Amino acid sequence: MHGLTPDGLDTIEDGLDCIALLIYHSCENGSGQVSQEMWKLFPQMLYIVGGKDGDVDGGFAFEYLAQVAVAAQNYIAKDP
Repeated sequence: MHGLTPDGLDTIEDGLDCIALLIYHSCENGSGQVSQEMWKLFPQMLYIVGGKDGDVDGGFAFEYLAQVAVAAQNYIAKDP
């Protein structure tokens, strides 16, 4: 997803909001699980705020930690 890359920094907030909403509402239909495709986005979300191993300053979008936290809470709540 382009919105979760340094090049897509202008759309990162919208991308995170979409991920959070998709996870929250996709599990309402009774499936009870987050799809594997959505789980593939989870590490990238952590990378944008935390950076890679050894990054002292963290990721490139640490100011969006609140939106990442909402999405992460949805992942955990919907598919523990």
